[in-house]
Amino acid sequence: MNTTQLECFLAVAETLNFSKAAEMVNISQPAVSHQISSLEAELGVRLFLRTNKSVQLTKEGLIFIGDAETIVRTAMNSIHRLSTNVKEKKRTVAIGVHNQYELDAAVPVMNIIGKMYPNFEPEITMMPFKSLDNLLEENKLQIIFAIKSENETAKAECFTALCECPVMLICRKDDELSGRKSININDINGRRVILIKRHKCPDAAMEGYMKLGLPNNSNVLLADGCEAAFAMAKAGLGVTAFPMMPYMNDSELEYIRIDGLAPVLLGLYSKKLIKGEPAFEFVTESKKFYKNYRYPIDKTKAV
Repeated sequence: MNTTQLECFLAVAETLNFSKAAEMVNISQPAVSHQISSLEAELGVRLFLRTNKSVQLTKEGLIFIGDAETIVRTAMNSIHRLSTNVKEKKRTVAIGVHNQYELDAAVPVMNIIGKMYPNFEPEITMMPFKSLDNLLEENKLQIIFAIKSENETAKAECFTALCECPVMLICRKDDELSGRKSININDINGRRVILIKRHKCPDAAMEGYMKLGLPNNSNVLLADGCEAAFAMAKAGLGVTAFPMMPYMNDSELEYIRIDGLAPVLLGLYSKKLIKGEPAFEFVTESKKFYKNYRYPIDKTKAV
């Protein structure tokens, strides 16, 4: 038994005319007759009484109408659900970030992808460096936003550069250093440096700390992540260093270039991606968006 047989049966039952039934199901009249005959043979009963002048439903035919309608309706609903699921299959991208500022850098790209594909659903994980590296190795992440480093994302196969990030000293807006275009170790004069704990600190920030006099400077304050370090700097508890990432501009903080440090690269770590898959498109749109990106704070040009 198949849905074509049942659709032909229901069409004949409705019209009591094989010619009109053939028009309804869009097949030839002989084909309708064949479908009805094969259905009757399969069921072992006559569904219609046929003569040259008329067609009538048998008792068994009348009883079978309800069952036939239920079977056809169930089949059509299943087809609709399956086709809808295929069309609306989620475009999922598993994204890893280490801090809020890397996540902020992902926001405009997620906005672009979301407009392109309403069924786009990012899966975002925020963890320290080595934890994300392990998730990438286990294929639980597809992309990691990060400052480029030779050591921190060893399991990645590709790095896609997005933009340069100058390493900055960060302090309160009313700090005595505020307004400087650049600073060096002599400008710090033993002041307290807010140090991000190593497992949450990118290599670029550590290089910044070295330029600020560490490890010789014992006047340090530990922070559990860059967000905590910036909050402490905003409170006037010390100064810190970090790459100036997109959208990291806080009106209460001052960002000053550290002499002797080249800009670092913010980009995307990943394994090899297949063209056409959501993660590949995410990387492509990220490159397009950041191609002409310029920082709102750019004192480095004048140095």
